[in-house]
Amino acid sequence: MYADFPYYQDFFKGTLISDEAMFRTFSERASEFIDTATFDRLANVELLNRHKIKIQKCACALTELFFRRNIAFLNGVPDSENMPKTSEKIGEYSISMANPYDYIQEISMNDDDFRKSLKSTILRYLGNTGLLFRGVE
Repeated sequence: MYADFPYYQDFFKGTLISDEAMFRTFSERASEFIDTATFDRLANVELLNRHKIKIQKCACALTELFFRRNIAFLNGVPDSENMPKTSEKIGEYSISMANPYDYIQEISMNDDDFRKSLKSTILRYLGNTGLLFRGVE
């Protein structure tokens, strides 16, 4: 895995996934996707270290996409009661949940749309690193 739960919470500032075991599951899927997209170039420790921060951020963003996709499949069209918390207040207790329509827009049940989201995310983080180059080096 390219990112662990403490990195997700402390440096990426992720709040969508609050369960560490759930994070590990989807982080592994994200890492596999990164390996495929980079043609396993990250087995080269020098490349991995050179782009470590971008790779970790990418892994966290992809992990959230896989997590959202899972919620969409488990719940069908999500409702506000089954969404992750986005904030919680203790004094005069208050909870805010993620907007279900944001999930539907961002992560469609359509496989092509999901692939586009994955590709767009990996390009955003790793597009200028050379790791996604398809040619011969």
